[in-house]
Amino acid sequence: MSKRAGKKGNIVIVDDMEGISGINDWHQIFAGCKEYEEFGRVQVTEDVNAAIRGLRKAGAMEIRVVDFHGSGGTNKNVISERLEKDAKLFQGSDLSGRLEKAVDKSTAAAVFVGFHAMADTKDGFLRHTITMDPRITIDGEPVGETAINAYALAEHGIPVVMVTGDQALAREAEAFIPGVETVQVKTSIDCKTTRCLPLSKARKLIEAAAERVFVRKDEFKPVQVTKPIRLDVSFLNREQAELCKTIPKASIRAKTVSYVADSWEEADKFIKTTLSLANEFHIQKLVNMLSKLEGAGKVTFAWAENRINEWLS
Repeated sequence: MSKRAGKKGNIVIVDDMEGISGINDWHQIFAGCKEYEEFGRVQVTEDVNAAIRGLRKAGAMEIRVVDFHGSGGTNKNVISERLEKDAKLFQGSDLSGRLEKAVDKSTAAAVFVGFHAMADTKDGFLRHTITMDPRITIDGEPVGETAINAYALAEHGIPVVMVTGDQALAREAEAFIPGVETVQVKTSIDCKTTRCLPLSKARKLIEAAAERVFVRKDEFKPVQVTKPIRLDVSFLNREQAELCKTIPKASIRAKTVSYVADSWEEADKFIKTTLSLANEFHIQKLVNMLSKLEGAGKVTFAWAENRINEWLS
């Protein structure tokens, strides 16, 4: 029997959107799109509700929901008023800090709802790792968001016991987390094409799986990362990697930024810093496009004037 057997406490549900039931087009996961507001947000809420119902059927008392999809405007994807009663929802302004706020020593296990496969997965719908650009390896092995978030939870002694998404995500999770409960709600052909199960069927599968896995949650152990941790973050453009040369201890080769971290906290900070710096490449492209629009000069001057006034205030 696991050392965690008999542990009581809360269950944390972490939701993404690409692997949510019924989602079959990128417009459904991006804020500002009609499909996101009218369809996508409803579906992620109902998948999470299905998981909550299943967990509660099996005896779960406290359930915390971390709304973790980053493309949803103010990052509030789950519709709070439609969420199952008494589930605690974490939707603070700090997306990356939500998971840390939601978990503590009383958290027994984690369930990932609506996750997607890592970058370069040929049959993974909307596959990527954190953002659209990077390919990330840890100790030479490619990793996706399932692994990265599982490592983060492991720092708190929390195992991941269930994931939902397409068949590529299920395959990835099963290879990384022995015995994990997987729910396939869609079958993907490639990164743009997926065939979703009927919503009612998908929700029944999620609910049943959540009920099953809660009963055996104490069989799981947190995943372990070997320390020191060797990380490589590769980009599509050499310029993106070059933007990361200011990171202490980092080395750059072609399109890849490499680093050795002594702890997961340090590794996580490196990944976030790298992606933040590399995003300047796209910001500059946007600025260049906007500068060609009529009236751009006046907008630029007004922006500079506001900055100067704040500085001198």
